[in-house]
Amino acid sequence: MTVSVTDFGNTPAGETIKHVVITNANGHQLGLVSWGASWQSFKTAAGVDLVLGFNDVASYLDNDYYLGNIVGRVGGRLDQAKFDLNGTTYHLDANEGANTLHGGEKNFSHKNWEIATVDEANNSVTFSTTMTEAEDHFPGTLKTTVTYTLTDDDEVKLDFGATSDADTLYNPTSHVYFNMAGLGADARELELQLNASRHLEFRPDQLPTGKLLETAGTAFDFQTKTKIGDNIAKLETDAFDAKFDDAFEVATGTDAPAAILTDPVSGRTVEVSTDRNGVIFFITNPDVDKYEDQAAFLAENPFNGVALEAQTLSDAIHHPEFGDIVLPAGVEKHYETRYVFKNI
Repeated sequence: MTVSVTDFGNTPAGETIKHVVITNANGHQLGLVSWGASWQSFKTAAGVDLVLGFNDVASYLDNDYYLGNIVGRVGGRLDQAKFDLNGTTYHLDANEGANTLHGGEKNFSHKNWEIATVDEANNSVTFSTTMTEAEDHFPGTLKTTVTYTLTDDDEVKLDFGATSDADTLYNPTSHVYFNMAGLGADARELELQLNASRHLEFRPDQLPTGKLLETAGTAFDFQTKTKIGDNIAKLETDAFDAKFDDAFEVATGTDAPAAILTDPVSGRTVEVSTDRNGVIFFITNPDVDKYEDQAAFLAENPFNGVALEAQTLSDAIHHPEFGDIVLPAGVEKHYETRYVFKNI
């Protein structure tokens, strides 16, 4: 087991971005970048990369799809870019229409995190950063960490931690994209299983209505292993980029993974387990926004990445029944999500 830290490059402001590679006893490598505390790669000992990432600083600085980033303070969308807490209304950056996406324009993904600790004995690295109310308009100064660990059982563990000097919101997630068939392969051919009998009903702007809908017998039914493309074909849409970008309520208090993503050809699998009650399933090709004729691009370049974002259900501050994302002042909060790679 080894942990190596090297310079990845510099930002225009002169910040040095670090590159971390953690190697386990099986020869598999976890690649990380300090910008956004990002998960950059997962390379098998055979040289197959199963995670979408960038190899240059410029791409991370212009990353509209949050490729590999840790996002927060609040992952997902917040309705009308505002919320009430303790009798005060907080107004946030509206960075997607009238709403806030992934914490606003200045969020976890837009910061160069410090490497707080390198623990070679446990094959882990902890990144840390601080968010202030002046930066993102959420209340309080939030000190936050994320620890990545790669075990010899081919498991990647993410521990999210935070404390604040004032009551605030905290609902972080990892925006890592997987392709178990390898980079560039058609992700619609992958098989997905979600431990979810309900999904959130969304408005056209991807904000929840408050209703939870049964998945059984619908395009959203992934309760058994299902080819993603088969369910995309069932979606009631004429969009040229028909896809999933949806929130599923996953079962908690069970040993069963929240999500299992498999390449049926190679058998490579990642099993996602979490203490969160939601998983956002998003399939896309992150390069699509670079092209004026997106339909033509997708006709030749299919969806190549699957994000499985474990978090408390979307916009929970406006729907208390979805979960509690309030972090009280002085309380240390931790969440954990684990990714077990098999047949690699």
